[in-house]
Parts: sequence; C-alpha cells; structure tokens
Amino acid sequence: MIFARITALLALAFAALGQEAAITTRYSFSHGIPPRKQWDANFGYCGETSFISAGLHFGQYCSQFTARSLASPGAAQSSEESQLLLGVNDEAAARKMRLQATAFSSDTQRSIRALTDWIKDQTLKGHVVILGLFNNGIVLDEWTDITDGDPTYDHIVPVLGWGSNHVLADHSSTAFGGDVITFSDNGLFGEAPTYQFLYSLRMSSLPANRRQANNPNGLIYRLKNRAPNFAIAIAGPLDLDGVLVPVKLDASQNNEPELADGANAAPTPNPLTLTATVTIHDTSVAHTLYYYDDFAKVPVANFNANAAAAKLSWNIPANSGSTFSTAIQTNTGATAVFRAVRQSAP
Repeated sequence: MIFARITALLALAFAALGQEAAITTRYSFSHGIPPRKQWDANFGYCGETSFISAGLHFGQYCSQFTARSLASPGAAQSSEESQLLLGVNDEAAARKMRLQATAFSSDTQRSIRALTDWIKDQTLKGHVVILGLFNNGIVLDEWTDITDGDPTYDHIVPVLGWGSNHVLADHSSTAFGGDVITFSDNGLFGEAPTYQFLYSLRMSSLPANRRQANNPNGLIYRLKNRAPNFAIAIAGPLDLDGVLVPVKLDASQNNEPELADGANAAPTPNPLTLTATVTIHDTSVAHTLYYYDDFAKVPVANFNANAAAAKLSWNIPANSGSTFSTAIQTNTGATAVFRAVRQSAP
C-alpha cells in the first residue's frame, strides 16, 4: 500500500514536469541534437528554433531573426503573420535555408495513426521531424478556459529521439502505443536558467482533444488526436547531385541574447564558437569542406565548381581519418553553412 502511494506520488510529480514517470525501452534511437532556447517575444520563435536545431544537425546555423526573415521576407517580425509556421511557410523557409524537406500530407490524412507512423519512419531514417503540438495553456498560464487554444496546434517542436520495445529496424514505420517519442519544447516551459527542454511520452499518452490537452492536472504537451495534423521532416541539405558527405555543427551556446517583445531589429549578438565535424565514409579520397556566410551563396549542386562562393574552405587529404573537425569564431546573429564533398565531385 505504501509502495503504491509512493508510485502514485511520483507519477504526479513527473506529470507536473510535463511527462510520464521514467520510461525505459529496449531499443532506442537519438539524433544527438542538443536542445535550444527560443525567443518568447513576437508570438514566439518555436518554429524558427526548431529549424535551427535541425539545421545544426545538418551542418548549418543561423539566428532566429534570420530564420523568420527567410520564412516571411519583408514582414515586420512583431507581426503575428511573420512566424515560421507548419502548413503555412515551412516548405518555403526550408528551401531558403537550403534544406531538403518533406511536409506531412495533412490534406490526405485520415487518422492520427497516419501521422505517428510517419513520424517514426522519418525519425528512424535520420530525418529531423518538426511537429505541431497542443500546449496545456492552463498550466502555462496562456489562457484560462479549458476550451481555449488553437484548434490545430499551439507549439512547434523538433523530435529528437524514439524508443520502443520492438526491434526498430523490423517496425520502422509502425508506431506502437508503448513506443516513446522524445522532443524538445525549445525551453517554453520552466524557470530560467534551467529549463526542462526534453520531454518523453508514450505514444498512447500523446493524442488528445483540446479539452484534454488543457487538463490542469495533465501533461504539458499533447498531439491533436484527429486530422489534420501538421509536421515537416528535414532530410538534410539540398544536394541535387547527391554528393555531399555529412557535416554536423556544435554550438558553444544554446540560446541568443533576448529579443524584446515588439522588436523589429535583432538584438546585439554574443560571441559564438561553431565546431564543424565531417564524417568521411570513404577515407581513400580527398574532400573539401566549404563555409558560407549567407544562405543565398550556398550552392545546391556543383559545389566544387562554385568554390568561389564560399567564404572559407579546408582541404581534407585522403587517408587522414574518418572524421575532420574545425572551429570558427562568429556570433549568435551570424549565418554559417558548411558543406563537404569529395574533391572529384562536380
């Protein structure tokens, strides 16, 4: 009886943190993407921050201000319409950021299962899924009525991992109720400077209607339990020739100086160190790593032929190892895009 009461209290404590009590699974997959802190000003930069997290995984960085500028060119950032939103301007923003992206087909969706299977499939392929979720606006003090909130989604998050008690390779596109999804809430919930960021939920617990999502004793984030749902999967950098080799970036900071609400100019940036790591599968040939400081300069094909577009480049000789790393000193307001190719590529 005492053990049962302790278990119940622990479950309530974890629910208060926005997720279920500690979940373990036999098999797991993680992108290894560190979470990032979004700006809450100007209606929130959750979409922008999710794209930046995915971008770092594929070798590129930009500020939240730049991401929104690309998503809604010419729009004042204090305008609600300027946000980077799923199902609105996400695909266009991905192209501007030189990312290969596939949006979930919400127009033909018939069930929530279609989405959850798609998320698992895309995640296990190594793609970074960016997903729209309901907020528990009662707990987050965003609204007061249990029916309040957007009818489709309130918040945009990157999916960072997946767990299952079924062999992942054998069930890569079937999401079981006991499977566990892990995502970052981009620091929306919690107290500075120690935000929770990471949330892990069983798939059976994730779907909810609007009223259930606003349960004051419930989880912080839920997924709308019926069509349409909105998500996009970032598959990697745009590469029409199929010649790029993987590059990942590590950033010395997971946030930017705060933006004031209503501001239409970016804040003064902080220094930032970015470390690019190239994974070289064929070490017998030489490679080149290129660094660009503007998305408009980044080629999507003929990378070596367009070498002059790069701000810097590094020669990686043959037989020099399976990885190559280099660091640059920049700032949180800058754009840094890295691409690596064989020197024999076009």
